[in-house]
This record gives sequence, C-alpha cells and structure tokens, in this order.
Amino acid sequence: MKYWGVALAFAAFISVNAEANMSSLFHQLLKSVQNSYSIKNEQAEPDGGDGDSAGGSTDGSNNSADSGYSECMESVSGSYDTRCMLTALADEVIIPSYAKLVTEAREFSSEDGVLANYCSAISSADEAQAFNTAETGLKDLVRAVQRAEMHAIGPATDNGKALQYRLNSYMSGPISTCGIDSIAASDNVDVASRSLNARGIRALDYLLFNSDLTHTCAPQVSATSDWNDLSESDRKIARCNAAVAIAGDISDAADKLHSAWSATGGNYRATYLEPSNTFQSLQATTDSLFYLEKGTKDAKLGKPLGIIAACTNRTCPDSVEAPYSGMSLQNVITNIEMFKEMFSSNAETGFDAHLENEGWPEVSQAFKSNLAKAKELAETIDSSIASQVAAIQTEADETECTNAFSNPDTVSESLPMCTLYGLVKRVVDSLKIDFVTIVNVDIPGGSQSDND
Repeated sequence: MKYWGVALAFAAFISVNAEANMSSLFHQLLKSVQNSYSIKNEQAEPDGGDGDSAGGSTDGSNNSADSGYSECMESVSGSYDTRCMLTALADEVIIPSYAKLVTEAREFSSEDGVLANYCSAISSADEAQAFNTAETGLKDLVRAVQRAEMHAIGPATDNGKALQYRLNSYMSGPISTCGIDSIAASDNVDVASRSLNARGIRALDYLLFNSDLTHTCAPQVSATSDWNDLSESDRKIARCNAAVAIAGDISDAADKLHSAWSATGGNYRATYLEPSNTFQSLQATTDSLFYLEKGTKDAKLGKPLGIIAACTNRTCPDSVEAPYSGMSLQNVITNIEMFKEMFSSNAETGFDAHLENEGWPEVSQAFKSNLAKAKELAETIDSSIASQVAAIQTEADETECTNAFSNPDTVSESLPMCTLYGLVKRVVDSLKIDFVTIVNVDIPGGSQSDND
C-alpha cells in the first residue's frame, strides 16, 4: 500500500507539474520510499535562490536516513530544539562531509588512481588525457576539502588545527615552494615530517599546475642542488610522485578526522551531542561558520584584491589561494554552498529554523537571499581571482573596486570579484550582528571587528 500511495501521489504531482524535471522527481520519490520519515517537498525560494532544498547536500554526501534527528525530536516538546539541530548537523552534514572527503582522498591518492596513472603517462602519447583525468579527480578532492573548511569543530581544531592544515594550510600562512621542491627532489620522503606549509592541496596546486619546473630554493639547499640539471620529463615525474605522496598524507588526515567523529573511532559525535555540552557545541559550530569571514571573505577575496588592511600594497597576488590551477573562485563558491548547508541543515531544522523560532524570520530569509545572490554572481564570473587581481593596476581601478564592494547591488563590469566581496560581506555582517545576538553566542576571537 505504501508504494501504491507513492505512485498515486506521483501521478497527481505530474498532472499539475508537467514541466518539472523528471530526474529530480524520481530522486525525491526514491528518497521518500527509502526514508522512514517524511521530508518537506522542495519549495522555490522567493528570493530567487539557487533551488537547492534547505540543507540538501550539494554533492550528494547528505545521508539523512542515518540521522538521529527524528529520534531526538521525539524526546522533546515543541517544534524546535537546539540539541536536535546539532544532531542533524552532525549526522546529515558534518559526518557525511568527512566520509565524502575520505572517499575522494583515497581514490585520488591510490596506487592505481588517476594521479598515479598520470605519473605513469608522463612523456607518453597518453599524457594529456591522463592529466585531464587527474585534474578532474583533483577538483573533486579540493571541493571535499573546501567543504570541510566550514566545519572545523572539535578534532579539526585540536593541536593548532594540525589535521585541518594537513588538508589545506592556506589559513596558517604562506606556502613554502622551496619545501615542496625539496620533497620533489628527494627520495623516499616522509611527508608527515615536513612542514604543513609544504603539504595539503596548495602543494598539489603547485606540483601539478606550475609550468615553471625550476626550483625556488636558495643555492645552499642541498636537496635541490642538482634539480635544474634534470630533464624536463624527469622533473615532471618527480613532481608528480611528490604529489602522490602528499595526496596520501591528505588521505591519512581525512581518515583521522572521519574516525574521530565515528562511533567506532574517537566518537566525538557523542561528546558533541552530550546534553551538558549543548551550548559549548553550539558555540563551536557558530565559530566554524565564521570561516566565511576570515577564510572566504578576507583571505580568499579581500587580501588578494587589496581591499583589507592585511594587504599593504595595491593588491596582494601572492595571497591567491590556488594561483596555478585557477581553482580559487570555485573554492569560494564551495565555501558559500557549505555555509548555506550548515545554516539550513535539513528541511525541518537548522540555524534558519532557530532564527525563526526566536521570532526573526526576516533575518533568516535575509541570510538565504544574500547567500543566493553571492553564489549566483560567483557562478557567472568567467575570470579567475588571479586575473581580477592583476587587473587592478591604477588608483582608478582601486576606486572602481571600492565602489563595487560598497554597492554590491550593481555588479561591476570590470571588477565583479570586488562586487562578490561586497555580497559575501553582507552575509558576514549579518552573522556578526543579528545572528550572534539572536542565537546568543559569542563572536570568535579575531572576528570582533572588520578589517576592511
């Protein structure tokens, strides 16, 4: 009878929604059959949003069938509960995100994976095709890492964020190209013994996309003393092998983070959801959301574009996150997507529901609207962050950028990246004022005042 009911509902839905996307409808119906509890049908957002369901994972990692949210809500009264919201975040967003990261990292770093295959194909007729395949795999891995940036909670923050920086050390300081060159020029390197700023996805960006094969070390560095005498092919192979080793280190860090949350590992989930830790976990979660300010807005956009005080020159091109591959803008988009997913953890709960429960539905809607606008603009920009930084050459260009981020409702034709900064800043401003006040949490240290 359950399946007949689904079929009849499907037929009725089709009769009034003939133009709906069929694959999307079948996907939603399948989920409704598989899940033991119902979810709200996806609604079109009045703000012209991107159409994602509230809290729905943008990469398919969300697994609400394993969520303890429904069980949690059965134990409380009312339509909203903070601990149950955290349960949904843990089970439907954070843990699946780490699981996806583990999968991508293992596949990319494996002995028979796309990266190893590219290394074997260097100098052969198959090199170009093998590189394109490896690039696709790297993009999947980078996307998974960028999603994890937005939920650096608990184990990811331990020991000075050591595990987080093994994935991506961008927020810890400048990359060490000499350190990476030393890894490539050495045999049987223990990557785990090398500095964090020579590891992670930025090292992969350098090793795989930097066409200049000359090392960047000082003459007294013995590891690279003979490097420039090697053939181009030998240097490309050595760099690729170094990338395999570093990808393996990323995979190990991803495994440790996922295991730390797993019930069969460190079971941080139990600590996170312990009733006596509810406020502490809420604070840690809201702290992680501020990556949108310090990581996305300031580090990835504001500093390279010369907008914030941390850049003392007209622009700071050395601060571009992925200068060799050109993935920097996609990283910003992924951060925005993951912030939205954290903000609206599923169709029934989330920080949006928290704001509404406290009597501020307009604030919740403003977040969604501004996030949608930022993502929409980012996806229409057809130039890289690096090229936009390079376009700011004169005082007039600086003025254009200032006007663009100060008035983001009008997109700058020449510097849309500055407009994007302004749109992301709107979300951050709401986060620092309305959000922390209504949710009753503190602004994390370092975010007390804006620096632009």
